[in-house]
Amino acid sequence: MLIRFFILYICLFGAFASCAPAPDGELLWKFEAKKSHRQWADFDEQRFYLCADDVYCLERDTGRLLWEFETFGGHSSAPVISGERLFFQCGGLYALDAETGDVLWEFWTKNWATISPAVDAWRVYAPVGDRLYCADVATGKRLWSVKTGPLEKAPVLIGKRLFLNRGEKIFCLDASSGKLLWRFEAGSDRIQLAAAGNYLLSTGSAGLVRAHRIETGKVQWQRNTNMPSVRICILSTGRVLISADGIYCLDLESGVSLWTFKQDQVFVFDAQGLGDYVFARATKLGFFCVSMHDGSLIRRLRLPDGGRLLTDKKDAIFFYGGQSREVNSLLVPLL
Repeated sequence: MLIRFFILYICLFGAFASCAPAPDGELLWKFEAKKSHRQWADFDEQRFYLCADDVYCLERDTGRLLWEFETFGGHSSAPVISGERLFFQCGGLYALDAETGDVLWEFWTKNWATISPAVDAWRVYAPVGDRLYCADVATGKRLWSVKTGPLEKAPVLIGKRLFLNRGEKIFCLDASSGKLLWRFEAGSDRIQLAAAGNYLLSTGSAGLVRAHRIETGKVQWQRNTNMPSVRICILSTGRVLISADGIYCLDLESGVSLWTFKQDQVFVFDAQGLGDYVFARATKLGFFCVSMHDGSLIRRLRLPDGGRLLTDKKDAIFFYGGQSREVNSLLVPLL
């Protein structure tokens, strides 16, 4: 089986071959951004969207540049694709036509905005300064705003509810009005939130993974990893992948362990699932693939160190991040 990867990597001295051994797989295409800048990306069935200070849209299968949008300041916002619109924040909130790159509308306040927005079919939710703003997705008209204090991460949407965190607290807002529905004292900072159907999953510096009922915030189950840094990935198959001192695969409804992948003194970053496979990066192991069925190691992959993974139903996108300029599409054999 072949899996396609998009790899963003650092190359300080010219061609990749002069920086590191050639990666596994067949090179399909390569694209170089104009600036060496921290990278964020998103993709749909036809296009690959890259924020590297400026915003680029590439044809997903060929890497051909379809359009680019020049920004005028550094930002840390990832592009968010929703239907035929692309949203990001660089000073203000931008809505671009995903096919052409044309500006559909802009939303500005007196504060500089760089955090990624959240988007549903009707509204865009953008953290700016110490407030959260809600704008109409089609027109950019301001619908409401609430004072939240400075936020460091994009809010999380589940149905008609909007979730965000500040300090050791998790807040649930009504997405249509911004009204506070409930709050939860997590007891730890560095909180990460993830949407999981009828649940909101949270992690924090205490190492607890919790599944909250979205209606009340009540904890349905929790798992203690005893690790200060934990990542979670929710799969459409009703499973949860926890990246910590290994990979833990849990049943979403019950929190029951289905399998565990562990090796001595290995810390795993951002495990992601794709069909029968789980892809991850780990200290000492580098990038690797395990079986979704039982967690057994399938193979290690020689790919540029670092980065994270995005997946959809067809492809795995390995995303380097960091001060990078090149995007490379590879076909990588798994077996």
